Amino acid sequence: MKLLFKTSPFALLLLLFSCAGTRGMNVEVMRAAQITVDPEIKNIAIVNRSIPTSKPTLESTLSGEKPAQDKDLSEECLRGMVETLNTSARFKTTRVEGTMNAPDGQSIAFGAQLPWTMVDSICAAHSVDALIVLEYFDTDFSILNPGATAAAAVGSVLNGGGGQVEARGTATAHAGYRIYYPKTKSIVYEDRFDYKKTWTQQSTNPIDAVAKLIKPNQALLEVSYETGSEFSMNVVPLYYWEHRDMYKGKKGAMERGERQALARDWEGAIKTWTEVYETSTKGKIRAKAAFNTALGYEVMGDLAKAREWVQKAYIEDGKDEALNYSDILEQRLREQEALKIQTGE
Repeated sequence: MKLLFKTSPFALLLLLFSCAGTRGMNVEVMRAAQITVDPEIKNIAIVNRSIPTSKPTLESTLSGEKPAQDKDLSEECLRGMVETLNTSARFKTTRVEGTMNAPDGQSIAFGAQLPWTMVDSICAAHSVDALIVLEYFDTDFSILNPGATAAAAVGSVLNGGGGQVEARGTATAHAGYRIYYPKTKSIVYEDRFDYKKTWTQQSTNPIDAVAKLIKPNQALLEVSYETGSEFSMNVVPLYYWEHRDMYKGKKGAMERGERQALARDWEGAIKTWTEVYETSTKGKIRAKAAFNTALGYEVMGDLAKAREWVQKAYIEDGKDEALNYSDILEQRLREQEALKIQTGE
């Protein structure tokens, strides 16, 4: 199954750092989605129901937002959602053309739910199992007055610095999502999703710093798209790069196992480390070999075996590193049931 951010099976990327006895590595780990959607839901349609109907507020007037912009920004949010969801095979995604007025006139809070007759009609028309509906969407852009940092700039000059001032622009978005499942006539998800992004620009002149800062319209477009994309990442399982340690081998079989791992021959590395564990008479060597074997099994996707070997490592030497790694593996094992549901495996 294709899922977000998957690059290659059993991948181990780059050396992060080395210390006296260990080598830091990045390993690719699948984590369950924060939002679990019924596995029977395989086809889903995206609906924009967030267009405000109330008159512009004083706040929106002062910030430069225009009524016509509300639709553009919410559509950009949905574009981010659809493009991100389409990178995963978890759902087949359909974008419902057109927009609907928000149930809350200002589009800043949840209002009444869609009638189930309408939900049924939309699902039937697009041959989908459920709807993800953007119920409201609100954005804002603010600039921290660089004059507020003028005192700091003066202090910097007095202390021999360059007298730089910093303009900071922050775009925020607040989105309300519901997932409608007509088969059970239930709202399987309803919550607010917030997202914020900040840009900075430095200059010796406050006016110049603001002039070089990202323009409000562009900032709002970017934060709108990323809001949709970030929300979608909570709906599908993702691969992440996570840090792990591997014990180095100074010589002999341990060194050979390390080289095999770096060459991504994990089956060979596991075999080598297992032989070291079984033949060595030194507890510390056996513990290191068992620890590395656990890492090998994790990379290969056998978490039960990984847990078994890290337990051996802790029993042999009692190191905190093994105990901490055991906790990580236990957490991953607890996630497996959710992942089975979310991936349909």
